Amino acid sequence: MNVGEAENRLRDYLFQGIGAEIFWADEAYALAEEIGKHADQINAAGFGRLFGSLLTILSDRQTLSVTKIFDPPSRTYPTRSIPATLDFLEAHAELWKIPQWHKLQETLLGGGLDSAYVEQLNNVELTRAIVAHYRAALAKLSPALEALLQSRNKTIAHNEAVDRSTLQHPTWGEALSLVNYAKDFVSTIGYGYLNTLFGQGSQDYIPTHEARRPSLALRRLLEAANISARQVSW
Repeated sequence: MNVGEAENRLRDYLFQGIGAEIFWADEAYALAEEIGKHADQINAAGFGRLFGSLLTILSDRQTLSVTKIFDPPSRTYPTRSIPATLDFLEAHAELWKIPQWHKLQETLLGGGLDSAYVEQLNNVELTRAIVAHYRAALAKLSPALEALLQSRNKTIAHNEAVDRSTLQHPTWGEALSLVNYAKDFVSTIGYGYLNTLFGQGSQDYIPTHEARRPSLALRRLLEAANISARQVSW
């Protein structure tokens, strides 16, 4: 594999794979958040069950997208996930040109590594260090990921005969922590290796603005139906 082929594969993993699932997770979260803001008015208008069902669908959509982002690498077919991307970066460490190497350095310094150590790393060493950084950061999020994987495997993707009251139910916050990690990953690796800007990290991830458009349309719909402004009467 040459540099061009490696960069094309990395671009596909980041943008068509991980980035696409971040978008769907962001869209689902934004819609659910907007519904939550108007929950009292929606219930008072008699649409509680409708929007409750929509919240369940949105939660399932977010769970599926987030867990796909963290699927383990497969030996039988390419998997466009963060663990697979980390393996790919590491396996081809000697190929990467790293046009925006300073972005990787900033990430490592932000993770607590010594500046003198980071600044003397060559491209191969820098790639191995950034892979180790993101693997360590992901390990800290393993409880949140395990909760989402359990929900996906036992209640969404499969219908296991289990007592669902015994299962750990994932929260929106747990999913959001994993999405923020993924946004930071795509922003750092996309800019560092492919010179493609997606924002500085999770706080200003550019595609999120587009993913929020349906939630803004929902807000206008509720306003047009005089639901969002409805006063709740007890």
